[in-house]
Amino acid sequence: MEDFFNRRSRIMPPNNRKQAMLPVTAEIIDNPVGTACGFAVDIGKARFFFTPGVPRELRRMLEEQIIPRLLAKSGLQTSIHLKRFHSYGLGESHVDSLLTGVEELVPDGSVKLGFRAHYPQLETKLTVRGADMNEIKRKLTPVEQEIRKRLGNFILAEDDKTLEGVILAELTSRQASLSIVETFTGGQIAARVAHLPGAERVFRRGLVARDLVELGAAVGLPRASLEGEITKETAEEVARAARKQSGATHALAVLIDLDEGPDRIEFGGTICLAIATETEAASRRSRILGGREWVRLGAVEMGLDCLRRYLQGLPVYERIDFEKT
Repeated sequence: MEDFFNRRSRIMPPNNRKQAMLPVTAEIIDNPVGTACGFAVDIGKARFFFTPGVPRELRRMLEEQIIPRLLAKSGLQTSIHLKRFHSYGLGESHVDSLLTGVEELVPDGSVKLGFRAHYPQLETKLTVRGADMNEIKRKLTPVEQEIRKRLGNFILAEDDKTLEGVILAELTSRQASLSIVETFTGGQIAARVAHLPGAERVFRRGLVARDLVELGAAVGLPRASLEGEITKETAEEVARAARKQSGATHALAVLIDLDEGPDRIEFGGTICLAIATETEAASRRSRILGGREWVRLGAVEMGLDCLRRYLQGLPVYERIDFEKT
């Protein structure tokens, strides 16, 4: 624990020492991403495992140490692998229905399907057991292929990759650059991209405003062109102006027209977004309900996902489960 703090040039607080006070007969379970170790003890005929409650620490300890120990003790196959698909636009029950039968592609029951919903994304997980990684790969390959086929364009990244990381890689491979214009999101679209390693060569600028006229003034558009209802054409005009002003090869504009009244589950917003290059623009319109924060989170993800789709040559518009007509 002291080494953990020393490597980060920090002084370990005295109360952290209690994390090292374990039962005399305990087996230490290492925590590779935190200070609080886990431990295992035998009580009667049962083996008890104790872990920190922080989800990312718990998952690492389960996957790397606890489950392999349990498998070894049971005499079952001792290698285990987790494959993850990240998607946007499909709800958990919808994906569960789409993936009916994929576990049965491996008849011995060693492939298990699971989900972790964290709006606006969904993580689809495959847990695969095998004698070694060669056997796991043999089992996993047909299941992976079937999941990619069934979920199609809605898969935005796999394993440790992220939506914003995929976008940055696509832009970098083209030696392209990006400017972002957004309303109501608090700059969260730009924040997802701008901090990434390598973004300094790609990200030109981000503009954030609550008022569309203010945003238009920042990109050099006349007030008259931005008054009235927000449309896809409005978003295209803003994206083109932002791209031209910044000199970027690509610009993303995400404009949101919120409902009036108090925040509630029926509260919604209309989202109009566009991606512009020197030669063309692509756009879509969407309506999302669920409250202010639900709309904001949905708009951020939709904007980034549409940019990913555009860069990968996919349709910018495919109806998603979260939008209303």
